[in-house]
This record gives sequence, structure tokens and C-alpha cells, in this order.
Amino acid sequence: MKKVFILFLLILCGGVIVYGNLHWKSMTSTSDVKSDTVAKEDEPKSVTDENSDSVEGDEKELAEMGNWPEDARALYKGKLEAGETFHVVLLGSTEMDSVENGWNDLVTSALEEEYGDTISVESLSYDLNTLDFVREEKYEEVGELQPGLVIFEPFVFQDNGNVLIEDTLQNIETIREEVKTLSPGASFVLTPPQPIYQPANYRAQVTAIKEFAEDNDIPYIDHWSNWPDVEDEEIKSYLDEVSSPNEKGHHAWAKGIIEFLIKK
Repeated sequence: MKKVFILFLLILCGGVIVYGNLHWKSMTSTSDVKSDTVAKEDEPKSVTDENSDSVEGDEKELAEMGNWPEDARALYKGKLEAGETFHVVLLGSTEMDSVENGWNDLVTSALEEEYGDTISVESLSYDLNTLDFVREEKYEEVGELQPGLVIFEPFVFQDNGNVLIEDTLQNIETIREEVKTLSPGASFVLTPPQPIYQPANYRAQVTAIKEFAEDNDIPYIDHWSNWPDVEDEEIKSYLDEVSSPNEKGHHAWAKGIIEFLIKK
């Protein structure tokens, strides 16, 4: 009887030891899981994660900047990060004002819709040729606006028959240099005036402007591709009686500039 009782105690003690060991392992495993969970919860979020939406937004905005000059892109990005406004100037002849809603107004609306209050757009029109513009130092009015980007329609229509093309090109370069001195970092884009029916010498002057832009790595917006051919009488429906662009012509002109500046 005594032996049976001792055997019973041994079995009981063994069971208690096994149960205790299993319980300890269970508690240890639960503790490890909790510790790992707490560690993950306490782990700081990456700065990249927090700013990902903002960065993606900026990259999207920059990606939609069409064919902006690289310097203008970089300046815009810097202004954007600093919370400052980027200034665009539309500079040209009074042809931009030949109708109530000219190409400059159409371009302004498109830019403001695309970039909101991150940019400001100013239009400056002059009833001058390039020589008088330089002589009267009108470029100072452009520089005072501190533009980051200037869309410049050289006054070729006014120069035609009044200023030699060699002088026109020199005047364009002078205007660029003076504006850049007054507004460091400013970029220029050239765009021709309106096409006209059978332009003869005028077409040669516009071609010279395009070649000048190519030779000097200046972006050039050739909106003439949006108009009928200059030898086709259909182009007269885009112009008024003095060869200024009418509403139809302004839309063709603006389309070229908008497509250049805003990538869709």
C-alpha cells in the first residue's frame, strides 16, 4: 500500500512539472508577440511616408509643365517650395489686344487654371518696333515685374519695312540681356507674330527669328502650324481687314502657346 502511495506522488509531481513548463512557454510566447507589436507601433514613421503625397503632387505639377525651359522649371520649383509666387510675363505687340479676349488673355486663363495662385501672369503690349523699344528702354518695365519666364513676341510685324532683320535680331538680344540683368534667372521663349496671306519678305523675317532662336538655344513656339497655310486664302478668315488676328486667329495663336506651356 505504501509503495502504491509513493508511486502516485511521483506521477502527480511529474504532471505538475510538465504543466508548469508548458504554461511558462505559453506566457513567454505571448510576451514576445506583445513586445514585437509594441515595438512596431512605437517605430517612428518615415519622413518619406509623411511627405509622399506632397512630393507626388509637386512631381505631377512639374511633369505638367510642358516644354518650359529647364531654368524656369528649377526656379518655379524653388518658388513653390518657398511658398513664393512665380511671375510670367507675356510680352508683345498690340496685336495681342486686337480683340477683347486676345491670345494673352486665353493663355493667362489657362495658366491660372493649371497652376492656381502659384503663378502670376502679366501682359505687356507695345505699339513699337524693336528699335524704338530698346531706345526708350521699355525693357525696364519688363524687368521691374521680376519675371521668371517671359513669352516674347518680337515686334516683327512693326519692324517689317522699318528695321533691318539684322538689327531686329540684335535688338531682341539686347532686350533679353537687359531683362535678365534686372531679373536674374529669367528665361525667355520666343514666338512669332501672326501669319498673313502671302507674306513675302515678312515670312523671311519670321524665319530668321526662328533660326536665331535655334542658334541661341532659345525655346520657340511656332504657332503658325495652327493656322491655314499662308498661301491659302482661308487664312484671311483668321485676320481682319488690316491683317491683325481676329477671334479665330487669337485662338489659333493661344493654342500653340498653351500646348507648349501645359502638358496634357
